[in-house]
Amino acid sequence: MSSKEKSNNNYPEELKELGAAALALTCIKNTRLDNKAKATLHKLKTTYPGNSVREAASVIAQNSSANSALDDEYKPPDIPPLVQNLRGVIGRCSKPMQKNLKNTDLNASQCRLLMNRASVLEFLVPFLNEGECQTLKEGIQVTTYDLDGNAYTMSFKVWADKYYVLTSGWTKFHQDNGLTDKHGLTLWMFRHVETQKLCSVISWRKVA
Repeated sequence: MSSKEKSNNNYPEELKELGAAALALTCIKNTRLDNKAKATLHKLKTTYPGNSVREAASVIAQNSSANSALDDEYKPPDIPPLVQNLRGVIGRCSKPMQKNLKNTDLNASQCRLLMNRASVLEFLVPFLNEGECQTLKEGIQVTTYDLDGNAYTMSFKVWADKYYVLTSGWTKFHQDNGLTDKHGLTLWMFRHVETQKLCSVISWRKVA
């Protein structure tokens, strides 16, 4: 072990927390927080003054990695665009959820699209029926369509009770459509008129 590593291991816990606090404050300055993250941080500040900042740093990191707010003023329509093969089959539809793609969303070893927790709780979870809510941990099969009407079987699930993801067919979806971290996504969830099965449409556009 190097002398530098030994020195780091000998740091008092208080100094480690002060360092974490400084890092968290730096992140806050340059991070766009959603309303849920702002409320959580305010509660931590007012309810637990002087408490460890690790929870605050965790809130900031999750908000940043899965931030659903795009950087411009684009407002998606309430219903998906007219996609080939979907005419007349889109029933009840959720409000659109937006997300800027990150490198981690495109990493083949992770095989998932991480979605903003606050947006999922606001737009998608209320759209699920009781049985689907009970199977979120195991995963709910969702047929997801791209703008050409191509169908991909994905799994919508929650990891560790807080990370909402689309897995399985997501990697093939983003590879087939050439998506990069320069794209922003819009996702609508809907019920198939005939089967009432859960489906979704994902559109994308360049944001950088």
